[in-house]
Amino acid sequence: MLNAALCSYGMSGKVFHAPLISAEPQLYLHTILQRSSDTALADYPTVKIAKSFEEIIHNPEIDLIIVNTPNEFHYSMTKAALLAGKHVVTEKPFIINLKEGAELIALAQQQEKILGVFHNKRLETDHLTVQKILAQGELGRVVEIEWHYDRYRTNITHKAWKENNLPGAGTWFDLGIHMVDSMLCLFGRPLAVNADMRSLRRIDGSTDYFNVCFHYADMRVLLRSNTFVSEKGAMVAIHGDMGSFLKFGQDAQEQQLMNGLKPYQQNWAAHDGENYGILHNHHLGTSKREKIESEHGCYEIFYRNIADAISGKDELKFKPQEALLAVEMILAAEESNRLQQTIKV
Repeated sequence: MLNAALCSYGMSGKVFHAPLISAEPQLYLHTILQRSSDTALADYPTVKIAKSFEEIIHNPEIDLIIVNTPNEFHYSMTKAALLAGKHVVTEKPFIINLKEGAELIALAQQQEKILGVFHNKRLETDHLTVQKILAQGELGRVVEIEWHYDRYRTNITHKAWKENNLPGAGTWFDLGIHMVDSMLCLFGRPLAVNADMRSLRRIDGSTDYFNVCFHYADMRVLLRSNTFVSEKGAMVAIHGDMGSFLKFGQDAQEQQLMNGLKPYQQNWAAHDGENYGILHNHHLGTSKREKIESEHGCYEIFYRNIADAISGKDELKFKPQEALLAVEMILAAEESNRLQQTIKV
């Protein structure tokens, strides 16, 4: 069994990483970094509480370190963990500087250690359902995909690394990175990007609205998010020369984890009645409209793959090279917004 250590017990640690690690039979949640408290013991009584990052990287019992800290610390902590001979999972976005990302990838290869990036949205119903619909080919030549990640969140939180106008802050880095990752997994590298980004809740805040269009040779991918959406429509809309597909409803896994449900337990990733798709297909002069069952999410695959990759049983599926390309696209879109023009990528 591999011993894992969490570098933070905030929202990502408490809701995502700790439950998913503890649900994976090949991993043991050994240590959690909490500098000024030990609240994690209420949830995980056998875990060790570290008071410094140095305690974690110098502990020979720890095999895997999860760097789930604010974005500005991803580079330094991932580098230190790799240099200490640890395998590493870094929270998304992988990095905010392309040169530093390339350095970390080279260092992981040099150290012969696994470096994975937590792109868990690949394992949600939207991505998996869209992947299945596209593979079936029932829409013919796809010309447009519109992907939404909307919220109704009018308040400003205390999290400066998300709310203030700083490098790597805002919903484009926080939410857009997931959408870009899905886009790249499904279609590969685009040709160009045109972006419009704003701060709706305060003039000098970080991005909380974006409308980004990525150009492919014969297709456009529109990625959109707005913090003032209280009535949501389709999460994904796909249009092709043989029909359209609309996907409604949100993935259940995050809320289930917040409610204490874990992978492999009864009803894990089960949908409610609002999670479905509509496929409207035109073929040989006929028209068919039908309700499609959404694919179920599978967060548990992430840490299973990490453990299998460390033990040599499987290839790493959440590669840092892919995560770095997503960051490159994120930065290109920010530059497009700054210039207010379409730029090649």
